[in-house]
Amino acid sequence: MKIDVSSVYQTWINSLSSENTIKKYKSSATLFCSMVFQKEPETIEQYDLFHLRFSDVLNKFVTPLKQAGVKDTTIKGHLIAVRSYIKMINREKIFRDIDYTNLLNYVLTDKSLKTNDVKHHEAISKEELEELKKFLREKRYKNDINNNFGKKYALLVDFMYKTGIRVNASFHIKWIDFQFVVGNNSERYARLDVIDKGQKLNTKYLRREYYDMLRNLFYRDNDNDNDFVFDGLSQNALREYFKEFSQKINHHLTPHSLRAGAATSLYYQTKDILMVKDFLDHENIATTEKYIHSQKDPSSTGTAILTADYDYSDIDKLSKEQLLMLIHSRPEMESSIYMTARQSKLITR
Repeated sequence: MKIDVSSVYQTWINSLSSENTIKKYKSSATLFCSMVFQKEPETIEQYDLFHLRFSDVLNKFVTPLKQAGVKDTTIKGHLIAVRSYIKMINREKIFRDIDYTNLLNYVLTDKSLKTNDVKHHEAISKEELEELKKFLREKRYKNDINNNFGKKYALLVDFMYKTGIRVNASFHIKWIDFQFVVGNNSERYARLDVIDKGQKLNTKYLRREYYDMLRNLFYRDNDNDNDFVFDGLSQNALREYFKEFSQKINHHLTPHSLRAGAATSLYYQTKDILMVKDFLDHENIATTEKYIHSQKDPSSTGTAILTADYDYSDIDKLSKEQLLMLIHSRPEMESSIYMTARQSKLITR
């Protein structure tokens, strides 16, 4: 049976990984085909692709969008979606005599588009995380009969920070997704298998004590293991609470800031980019590097450190109380020293 372009379009839609991707890619393909061909994407013909030139893409699509104030990264995203559709047309072999290599690599690609015109999500610091949890615990909620919403939202953001799991995936976690395992150190862990962005399986290991804390707060007597862990809380409400908190501290934060903040903190504690990559479940380090935000303190910059003439023997002059005060004043330093002590077996528990 002969396949037409509308069937290929539907196959392309069905091949996309998530509802969010489908929505974005359909919108991009529709916009492009409307501006360049004056057609819907499922009605384009061989003639359209055969005669498509880079000048058409630039003059009919890229330039008008730029003039309308659309950011380069958004335009580039549109072109990525269109190339995805064209790849499916090539795969289904419904149009002959089309130079798909040229079409994909040169015609539908504009290397002049910037990829860094949007700042990545702001990272939340450990101090801000504690302020946020306090803000959520003290906030008043509607229909909060047992006064538990504040505690639940505070533990939710703590969970998202410590696991790096995105907000949408977090709200789809069920109790059945946890299984108990024993680590090489004989400690018990709750293994969490969750489907995150791109339909990828993401595995996290929570200490048993942390799982018990979740269970004690969120599990209801009439629950079963197929119920959602964070049932009763709202994604939309959480985003609104982030907006309120951002205004309060004058720092723009979103739920994704938890992931960026955790990645930044983990890297500065361990200096292990591969560990951070695994934590974020990224496929390549280049993506991970975008999540690690530079330290804002001038004294922490490379040049400041290399040009300083420190006399580290001065540390020996500090009293035990002074050292402890300094260590506990910075969460990153606490974690770094604790981890080093464990690795050196000075702390065994």
